[in-house]
Amino acid sequence: MGNLARSILAGFFLLACIGHVPGALAEDIDVKIKKLEGLESRIEAKLKRLEELEARLEARLETSPQFISTRSGPLGEEATTGMTGMPRGVPSASASAGAAAAAAGSGQLGGQVAFRGGYAHMDGTMNSLFSSGGSNNGWWVGGSLDIPLMKDPFFNNKNTVLGQISLDVIGTGNNTKSSGAIGGVFDDGGAQNLLKIAISPKYRIDSMGALRPWIIPIGLSFILNSPPSSSATYLDVGGTTGFGVEYVLPVLDNHLSLGLAFAYNFYPSNRNSLNTNNINVGPYVGINF
Repeated sequence: MGNLARSILAGFFLLACIGHVPGALAEDIDVKIKKLEGLESRIEAKLKRLEELEARLEARLETSPQFISTRSGPLGEEATTGMTGMPRGVPSASASAGAAAAAAGSGQLGGQVAFRGGYAHMDGTMNSLFSSGGSNNGWWVGGSLDIPLMKDPFFNNKNTVLGQISLDVIGTGNNTKSSGAIGGVFDDGGAQNLLKIAISPKYRIDSMGALRPWIIPIGLSFILNSPPSSSATYLDVGGTTGFGVEYVLPVLDNHLSLGLAFAYNFYPSNRNSLNTNNINVGPYVGINF
């Protein structure tokens, strides 16, 4: 009986264990499923936040200006420049303000070839053996070459130091004289002209966008008088100083500028017995490279 009772008790114990194991496994699986569901909900919340951030970034990009190349194309071609959606021929204010930065990014060296001219005024009338005086007002025309030397290290390397070589002809209102066949002197209706060659340092402010003011503190100037003075001197050396401003046009990859220049040229009058000091002011067209 004792062995039978022990066998019966062992059978009941095994049945109890067999009935208990599936329940424990099911409970463990339920716990893991709940954990996975919680993790899935957290992942979905984070994905939703990422989608919201992406939508906000796309909205900002759509409302901000998009700058693209301003290369010209055939007439009537639908293209944009500056602000997205604007016609090619109408540059935006932001595109104009960034013209200088675009010029630096297009591979330009910072130099310029300029063609200029305008009004000239002499400090005094040039009465001499070969000229009879007249009006102090006149005109001037010429050109200049600006060669970039260095970037100014004191202003974040934005402004440019250049060397300028200029050649100008000044037409004055002074009449000329010529000798007659019998030695008489008479007015022949000509005009006194001057040829000026100058070599000067030039400081240009490039940190103001498309607007570029500049100054020439002092430079070396050579002048040729035609006809010469009473002392038969026709060549003199002196100085020049000036200032101006130009605007970089947002066309042709910023290779074109319009500007206004002022210069004062001064020379010692004791060398040629003439007061050849003069003022030049006028517009110019610059080709940037």
